[in-house]
Amino acid sequence: MKIRPANTEDLPFIVRTELVDEGTTPGYRDEWTENEFAEHRELMLSFVVSPDKGARVVEEGTELIGMILWRYRNRFTEDIPASSVFCQIDSSTYSLDGAFCEIFNLWVDPRFRRRGLGTELKISAEEDAVARGVKLVYTHTEETNPHVLELNKKLGYVEVRRGPIWDEVVRVSLVKTL
Repeated sequence: MKIRPANTEDLPFIVRTELVDEGTTPGYRDEWTENEFAEHRELMLSFVVSPDKGARVVEEGTELIGMILWRYRNRFTEDIPASSVFCQIDSSTYSLDGAFCEIFNLWVDPRFRRRGLGTELKISAEEDAVARGVKLVYTHTEETNPHVLELNKKLGYVEVRRGPIWDEVVRVSLVKTL
């Protein structure tokens, strides 16, 4: 298995995978229009090509079996709405410069889970953050997802918030200082 930076040829996999509903979040995308799906594709493309975002995939032979997407944010220089989850987290959690890496999505094919691939993908995003001088990583997962909570805690993430974000689902926000 090989982890590598994603490229535009990986986009169909990234788009399809990011839309996977494994029964933990209600299917809010069920009624999307063609335009909404097109916008989603453009958003996923931005993780591959934008300098302030990142994407890695896991290859097993010729098959893609995992991915991670992240973006770089800055609480002090961006216009982040007051309603955002980032504004609900104690500001002392952030590094002095306000910069952080937000893990947007982490996914591993169910056939390959519990083998360390999620850990390796997460570490690869953290290494990219360190290379950019970013000292804080933010992520969240659903309260009902014990495997991902366990993964984050094993990697040194600390819970900083618990509650709904954009719907009624309780999510756990976690950060890690690098």
